[in-house]
Amino acid sequence: MGKVMLIGAGPGDAQLLTVKGLAALQKADVIVYDRLVEPAMLQERKASCKLIYVGKEPLHHPIPQDEIEQILVREAATNELVVRLKAGDPYVFGRGGEEGETLHKAGIPFEVIPGITSAIGGLAYAGIPVTHRDFASSFHVITGHLKKRRDPLDWEALARLEGTLVFLMGMTNLPNICANLLANGQKPETGVAIVQWASRGKQLTVTGTLQTIEQKVAESGISSPALIVVGDVVSLRPQLNFFEEMPLFHTKVLLPRARAGKSMLAEKIRDLGGEVTMYPNIQVLDILPTKTKAELCETSELLFTSKEAVERFFDYLATLELDIRSLKNTHLTAIGKQTKEAFSEKGIIPDSFIKRRSTELILEHIARFQKNASNLIIGSVVDTAEVSAILSEVKTTEMMPLYDMRPVTERPFDLESFEQICFSSSRSVQNLLDVLTTEEKAILQTKTILSIGRFTSATLQSFGINEFEEAENATPESLIELIQKTKLEGVPQ
Repeated sequence: MGKVMLIGAGPGDAQLLTVKGLAALQKADVIVYDRLVEPAMLQERKASCKLIYVGKEPLHHPIPQDEIEQILVREAATNELVVRLKAGDPYVFGRGGEEGETLHKAGIPFEVIPGITSAIGGLAYAGIPVTHRDFASSFHVITGHLKKRRDPLDWEALARLEGTLVFLMGMTNLPNICANLLANGQKPETGVAIVQWASRGKQLTVTGTLQTIEQKVAESGISSPALIVVGDVVSLRPQLNFFEEMPLFHTKVLLPRARAGKSMLAEKIRDLGGEVTMYPNIQVLDILPTKTKAELCETSELLFTSKEAVERFFDYLATLELDIRSLKNTHLTAIGKQTKEAFSEKGIIPDSFIKRRSTELILEHIARFQKNASNLIIGSVVDTAEVSAILSEVKTTEMMPLYDMRPVTERPFDLESFEQICFSSSRSVQNLLDVLTTEEKAILQTKTILSIGRFTSATLQSFGINEFEEAENATPESLIELIQKTKLEGVPQ
């Protein structure tokens, strides 16, 4: 029998998942997740992990709570680690207590990893603190999702409270909340804020008073999922609204993926308040190397095409019980900046460094390759084949792929919803166009397309895409500047 982890995913922003929660997510055999969980979190799972969606929408619960609990029991019977990933915190109106009770009755060990509740973290992203020495010394979190014909709330007591009132899941009951507070003595001018999609790049906030907020909500079109906060702390929003003032706030960027792993570019976009989606997902499949210890020691030169190649090669050396010092007569070449950095992390300076995987730069070293008795290209299936094709005239060259990377699509995929499509490499162009339908390729042509540099631009043109903007320098920083410039140009004056 396995173990179940009840994990709080936080208010929305994937980076607000706790360190402990992320570690459990990466080890999970099964993830049972909700509608409000940020998809970027699920990309942290291992390749073999099974996903089970049990999302609930307002007034529509396709999978009842008791069935969700039985799914946890069933999956724990055949898997070592099952994660129940819930928005916010499991024990703040998340029904985590009920799930824990069911697991206890079934004799299944479980653990709770708390999350940042939207009642605090979500409001912080809207510039509203739940407490402030000059405005509120307490706060009260109340469910706005009341059962039909049943209202257990003591509105008279709530209206008398001088602290901040936070209602979760209460948008459908907003008129009742305002009416009851007013009827029980709350001042009509009391500040109210509604925060939709709190902490995400598409966050929307509307402010007003108990008397005006319903009209303002109707005019804005704001809806669930949203928080309702009532209290004088709402007046602090103009001074404390850090998130919505970020340069890329409300910018939705599609970042086609070139490889698996973390993306520094995606992190930079999020750090500037943008909403970024990486697509398609990349699944990594390990390949068992074929070279023996003796064959590696006799190889003249090893060409590494990626940081993953370096990491997997050292893992392979460990299985062979082969010390890297045994390759002291072997020339080590790193292709790409990240590949060189992967060597540095191992305390090794490669003998040669090729800035990028391009024909011109690789052929600058061809004289040495031709003199070598043997050259071995190490990397992914695609990378090794690509470099091998460039060195086709060098007869002493072999490939040793250590892994394969395959695009994995998730449908439905709404390409129409993105404002900018940012290509960070030629491979990212190929990966996206390989999975788009004919209709989606037509939509792509209507979007703002950004390219990191001339090689990526040439690949775009080879696919018939000629309307795009190119970064001044082929660096993530330059591409970020282009994203910001494009956003400003698109903002009405």
